[in-house]
Amino acid sequence: MCESRASALADILPLGSLSRPLTRAARPLSLLALTVCLGAFCTVQLAAARPSDSTSTDKYWILLADRPSETAPTSGASAARPVAPAFLNRLRSVGVRPLVRSRWLHAVSARLAPDTRATVAALPFVRGTRPVASLRPLGPFSEPTDPSPPALGAAAGPLSRINARSPLARGLNGRGVDVGFLDANYAGLRHPVFSHLRANDRLGGLRNMTTGRQGGTHGAGVVSVAAGYEPGSLVGPAYGANIWGATTEFTQYERNVEEDNFVAGLEWLTRRGVDVVNASIGYTRFDDGQRSYGPDDLDGDTALTTRAVDQAARRGVTVVVSAGNSGCDAPDNCWFYVNTPADADSAIAVGAVAPDSSVASFSARGPTADGRRKPDVVVQGEKVPAAWKNDQYARVSGTSFASPQVTGIVAQMLQVNPALGPIDVRRLLRQTASQAHAPDTTRGWGIVDAEAAVRYAEWQARRTASPALHVSAPYTALDAPSLIVPVSAPPHTTRLRVTLHTALGHRVRRVERAGHPGPNRLPVDVNGLPPGLYRYVVTTDRGHHATGRVTLSK
Repeated sequence: MCESRASALADILPLGSLSRPLTRAARPLSLLALTVCLGAFCTVQLAAARPSDSTSTDKYWILLADRPSETAPTSGASAARPVAPAFLNRLRSVGVRPLVRSRWLHAVSARLAPDTRATVAALPFVRGTRPVASLRPLGPFSEPTDPSPPALGAAAGPLSRINARSPLARGLNGRGVDVGFLDANYAGLRHPVFSHLRANDRLGGLRNMTTGRQGGTHGAGVVSVAAGYEPGSLVGPAYGANIWGATTEFTQYERNVEEDNFVAGLEWLTRRGVDVVNASIGYTRFDDGQRSYGPDDLDGDTALTTRAVDQAARRGVTVVVSAGNSGCDAPDNCWFYVNTPADADSAIAVGAVAPDSSVASFSARGPTADGRRKPDVVVQGEKVPAAWKNDQYARVSGTSFASPQVTGIVAQMLQVNPALGPIDVRRLLRQTASQAHAPDTTRGWGIVDAEAAVRYAEWQARRTASPALHVSAPYTALDAPSLIVPVSAPPHTTRLRVTLHTALGHRVRRVERAGHPGPNRLPVDVNGLPPGLYRYVVTTDRGHHATGRVTLSK
């Protein structure tokens, strides 16, 4: 049973056949992507979502406003003061029973049913609610929202379920990060959703490690989930990243040579300097006469591809792997276990949930043979919008289309904190996921909270800010007439200023705003400026100074 065959050959069925059961012999044993095309967009028919339980309770942090008489964010001695008694009394009056009271954060945790949570959120002194273990740094680390976030189109649903819209709205899109893919056919990434890659010279390269003619568009679909960009249709969380792709799957058979291709592709991507790799492929069963894997082999050390993933991690590359589609979607078709290389000690294995957050029946699970929990995290893996053939889009299903969502979030994390290593990235994703306090072998640490993971990555970067001011190459925003100036500010920075000058020295723009130690992104409105060479100057309130040149084009 192999993720790769079914991943590369998603079933596209006529509408009438979607209700017809697929026999074991006729169906690939991993990915189940049932699509029907309607005009330019394809949809999928699946079972209706289960209704939510209005009486169930989950644990949340309730973030409170400043204590009465406080005018500044809590810090120092004020952070040692108890939670405001008046606020506690008001919470108790609406049925809240506080569990933990945080003086530092001026927050309490409690179990809330959906209707109680709505009541609490409406209280005038409540700043918001967050699932326990998903609390993100607030106060001085918050940043203004990008006034022109991209229209996410069909991706809005899946991205909302993992709290991934806020980073995009703040301008985080993987800019400056190199993202690699190991997959089947990319179809040259010619779909309109990839036109921005060529227009901005961010398609690093595609390389075929196989022989023979490839079919399908699975690789292109996977890349589109992570890095596609066609506002109003589909936007991926890493649409600003540099993209590389290695074709390692030959979709006509399942042979052990594909493992060799995987290793060759991963080594090639590593030599290209990628920061994160998505592998929406995996292996357990091969064709007759080939060597297959049993449950005892899923120990993190046996499979060739598994060992290769660990080697990549030792070289600083974060590898995100689909857990596999070998769960138990029918009584006579159960395997459960994650495939290789999702069993790698260093891999971020991603499982799938349905749009109602229930576990997808096909999503593989743990533990591994040596007793480790897998998957690490889960995201929506049913009805995921993706680029498909003939310039269309499809709603597809499978952990193949769950992992690239996480890969896109990882690119955002590395954008704000390039110093994070593979294990650091996985730790932050786990710690901020929905059930970090009680991980299991079905959901792992739970549903990803992208905003919390990115915020914590950002927060760590600010805690370890370099003593010097660093300015990365400015770039033009795709969705607004703005020049984005990425700045890494030294400790104690509170204000930043950027000015833009013509080649003759005339100042044409000046922007000043609140700044923070570590990563900042300074937007400069360049609407109306003629194309040409400009000089930018960045200064801090502590006297640091940096200059550079940038070319504005039409």
